Amino acid sequence: MKRVLLCAVLLTWSTLASAVVYKWVDAQGKVQYGDRPPDGVHAEVVELLGTHSNRGAAPAPSRSAPSTPTASETKKAVDSDVAQTREKQCTDAQDRYKKLIEGRRLYKTGDNGERQYLTSEEIDSERLNAKRDIDEICNSAS
Repeated sequence: MKRVLLCAVLLTWSTLASAVVYKWVDAQGKVQYGDRPPDGVHAEVVELLGTHSNRGAAPAPSRSAPSTPTASETKKAVDSDVAQTREKQCTDAQDRYKKLIEGRRLYKTGDNGERQYLTSEEIDSERLNAKRDIDEICNSAS
C-alpha cells in the first residue's frame, strides 16, 4: 500500500514540476510571472530548473488579442491604481498615528533585537512626524 501511495505522490509531483511558467511585463512596467499570461500581452516561456526543453521550441500560445486600450482607458486604470495605493498609504499612516497616540510604552527594536524604549521627546517627535505624514498623504489633492 505504501508503494502505491508513493507512486501516486511522485506522479502528482512530477506533473506539477513540469508546469509551464510564463514571463511578461505589465502595464506599469513590472515583470510578472504566472501559469497563464493575460490576453493581449506578449509572454515568453521561462525555463525552470530540471526542464530539458529546447530553447524556443514551445512559444507562448497565441491568444486572440483584444483591441489595444486607448490612452484614456490606460489613464483611468493608472489613476485607479494610484488612488488605491494612496488610500492604503493613508490608512497605514492613520494607524501608525493612532498607535503613537494610544500607546503607553513605545519602543523601537534595536540592532540586536532588544527593545529600546523611547523617551518622551522621541515619542513627541514620532507623533509629529506621523501627523505630518497623514497631512501629506491623506489631505493632498493630487
